[in-house]
Amino acid sequence: MVVADETISLLSKKLGLKLESKDVDVAHRLGKYAPNKNRPVIVKFVRQQTKIDIMQRAKLLKGTGVFINEDLTKINAEVLSSLRLKEPDLVERA
Repeated sequence: MVVADETISLLSKKLGLKLESKDVDVAHRLGKYAPNKNRPVIVKFVRQQTKIDIMQRAKLLKGTGVFINEDLTKINAEVLSSLRLKEPDLVERA
């Protein structure tokens, strides 16, 4: 679980959370390998609360080049995007 371990290490350092390998159910990279390019990583956590804690602290990653987004279907992403445009004060997270 190299991807999971590296992800846990990065999130623990940058977000100040105590994460362990047992907190991650599955983690894998997306897309084809290309030298000198970073690929997105999908992480599924064992507990929903772990994900919520990470999403709440995601703003601490600003300026680091690391981004955290929810993996939504195309239609759900469009609905969330349009809702954020119309009522930005109402939308905290998906």
